[in-house]
Amino acid sequence: MEKLIFGNAKKVSFKKYNDMDSLEGKTNSTGIRFKNKHLLWNGLSIPVIIHPNDIYAHLALQDRIKYCRIVRRRIRGKIKYFLQLTLGGVPPKKINRQTGEIKHPIGRGDVGIDIGTQTVAICSMNNVKLLILAPSIENIEKQKRVLRRKLDRQRRANNPHKYNEDGTIKKDNKEKWVWSKNYLKTRNQLAELQRKIADKRKQDHQRLANWIIALGHHIQVEKMNFRALQAKAKETKVDANGKSLVLHKYCRNFQFYYFSCLGPKR
Repeated sequence: MEKLIFGNAKKVSFKKYNDMDSLEGKTNSTGIRFKNKHLLWNGLSIPVIIHPNDIYAHLALQDRIKYCRIVRRRIRGKIKYFLQLTLGGVPPKKINRQTGEIKHPIGRGDVGIDIGTQTVAICSMNNVKLLILAPSIENIEKQKRVLRRKLDRQRRANNPHKYNEDGTIKKDNKEKWVWSKNYLKTRNQLAELQRKIADKRKQDHQRLANWIIALGHHIQVEKMNFRALQAKAKETKVDANGKSLVLHKYCRNFQFYYFSCLGPKR
């Protein structure tokens, strides 16, 4: 609506049924609120489960809560709801319970990074490595391709009236699509696999960002046109590995470390 008012859009795009997976408020004083371990909204008071052994969560909750967000996710075929809190201040440091030391301390020195479509080259004073951006999803991507082919076969078998003889979709056919139970089952399996890929990719990027932070405090990243590089690549996995997410997580982590350890930038 805001883009339409300021002339940056031609029409309003409405959410489809069962397509809104998140809802957030503007402040923690009105609307969606979190107080005394309860979600308060529109007369509802829903208890929020916080694991008692999660030390990091209890330390983070000591900061000021800016606003809340309700997130709906389908995990292993079941719908679960989460409450995300946006907090002010600097995130607490993660502590190793066995040694009592701070996890992922910031290093000292110069580090160079060259990110490609599938790999990243990292060079520091003591390490030179060529790493895959998201190594944990290599085998899962193969399973994803198998499920997508299976989904396409089921869709064509259930809807022969929607396709031409050459296999293309009939653009002028306005009849409804037919979804069988096996098709819906395969689609749910694919959605669960995509969720696992996103979570594993996020974990790999976080580990890589923490490792880069431990190498040094002065990071040089080569400026590249990733879209042009992707267009030239014959077989690319940019969408799977997500090179831009690594830089985002690194910059976010380094910003908090830099502010808390070395003081504000001048």
